[in-house]
Amino acid sequence: MQICKCADDLDAFMETFDIINNIEIGRQIFEKVPNDIRPGWSGLILSRFDSYLENIPTQVKDLYFIIDNPDKWKEAHNQFSKIRRFNLDNKDYQPESYLLLAEMVTKVTYNTTNLPAPFDADNGWYIPSLALKAAQYIIDHQAEDEKDDYIMDEVKSAILIFHRNEKFRYNLTTAKDFIIYKKIDDILWFDWDPIGVNEFAPRDEYQSYVPEVFRLRKSNANKEEIAKRLLELETKTMGVSGNFERCLIIADKIIHIM
Repeated sequence: MQICKCADDLDAFMETFDIINNIEIGRQIFEKVPNDIRPGWSGLILSRFDSYLENIPTQVKDLYFIIDNPDKWKEAHNQFSKIRRFNLDNKDYQPESYLLLAEMVTKVTYNTTNLPAPFDADNGWYIPSLALKAAQYIIDHQAEDEKDDYIMDEVKSAILIFHRNEKFRYNLTTAKDFIIYKKIDDILWFDWDPIGVNEFAPRDEYQSYVPEVFRLRKSNANKEEIAKRLLELETKTMGVSGNFERCLIIADKIIHIM
């Protein structure tokens, strides 16, 4: 068995080798991610599963709030205990690899703080493997007439952000902006969805609106300003009735992205 030693060969290597069983590749991927970005990166990978799992534990949902608030990263140690307890008490929960992935995300998030009692430094190496296992489980358990590999593409794309975009390693602002951009795309698709098509329309239905919303977020627009623009898109661009109160809820989510 030959292990790829050159990170530049990762894309080709992933097509020919089972990354799930190769922790060396996981190490190469993880070590390319700047320390301060690791919570956002690992949380982005974890969030790829949000629309595919019907019963996401509250313990995992609460983890996102910690990830999106650097001042809360120290709380990830306790959150790991909560997710671990859920895992131990719910042996039938599937995919188990998803819960294990959530555990690793808590560990990586806490370790970023450099506080006492860190978790093992190699925990982050397992994130790619566990994420791909969870994605494969979802694909394998889809109905035959609903088979869709999109989840696998989404997971791989998130995993390899810092391999495919070398500039992110040396410009933390650019790296953070990219993660925020991706999260805005998710919010518009999964939470906003004003015409109610995210269960059957192409995934890029609202992606043309992401750059404008991202610019508003970057310019420190307040919740009302973002909500007003979302309402305009609903009523003037899409021709639906619109709901300002709901747009305020979506805008609040956008404002509070890490």
